[in-house]
Amino acid sequence: HGEQRGVIPLMCTELFSQIEERKDAKNITVQCSVLEIYNEKVKDLLMPDNEDLQIREDTALGGRGIHVEGLFESPVRSCGDVLALIEKAQARRAVGQTNMNEHSSRSHAVVTLKIASCDCGDAEGITLTVSKLHLIDLAGSERQKATGATGDRLKEGAQINLSLSALGNVIAALTDAKGGRHVPYRDSKLTRLLQDSLGGNSYTVMICNVSPAKINAEEILSSLRFAERAKKIQNKAAVNRDPKSEKILELMRENQALLAKVGRLETHISHLEQNY
Repeated sequence: HGEQRGVIPLMCTELFSQIEERKDAKNITVQCSVLEIYNEKVKDLLMPDNEDLQIREDTALGGRGIHVEGLFESPVRSCGDVLALIEKAQARRAVGQTNMNEHSSRSHAVVTLKIASCDCGDAEGITLTVSKLHLIDLAGSERQKATGATGDRLKEGAQINLSLSALGNVIAALTDAKGGRHVPYRDSKLTRLLQDSLGGNSYTVMICNVSPAKINAEEILSSLRFAERAKKIQNKAAVNRDPKSEKILELMRENQALLAKVGRLETHISHLEQNY
């Protein structure tokens, strides 16, 4: 609220502010989806019946790339729309009580904003670009001794630690100075889903929550080391344009350049005819 708003409200406010500024030149649409990865199963938090969804990869030219099959995507037109969906999804997220947190997240949550943009008047979609913004709330790593977890809480903690370990292995492979190392994206649902966000055409930002409590010192140090490795990932982000549309746009630019050249030549010839 006010100056105390979090990362997501601030980001959404800025996003829709930028969209409003560009409305005369660009047609921009935004779709929002929210899912959780609980015990290595993907669940749609906006559609309760969509459980155990599968992660697919569309490698065709202009295809969807890495995506969750059957995941509901809701059109949003304001920051308020996004926050309302997140609030709705949060109520359905898996949480449980441990010695360290009364409302401990037992799953990883992923909010995805899919942003499509094209020039006004472009009926064919030649200038269409599509981007995905993943906002990820990772469940924290757990030590059984500190959490006092038993039964289902213990199993959930083990799955959380395994997926975070898989994420660490992917980051280690991506930052390997020697290069050529196999990147184990398929070792967990989390790393598979974020494949194009970690080592693909993307920018990645990691925010670590830390606590002043001495009992959390080991987890804090581990989190900071984790973030330090992630910081070393180097990707080269480019415009996400459909390859076919990109080729058409390239040909159109060449055609415009040739027409401009012909125009200059005609003007020059006309000038010569008038003077000689």
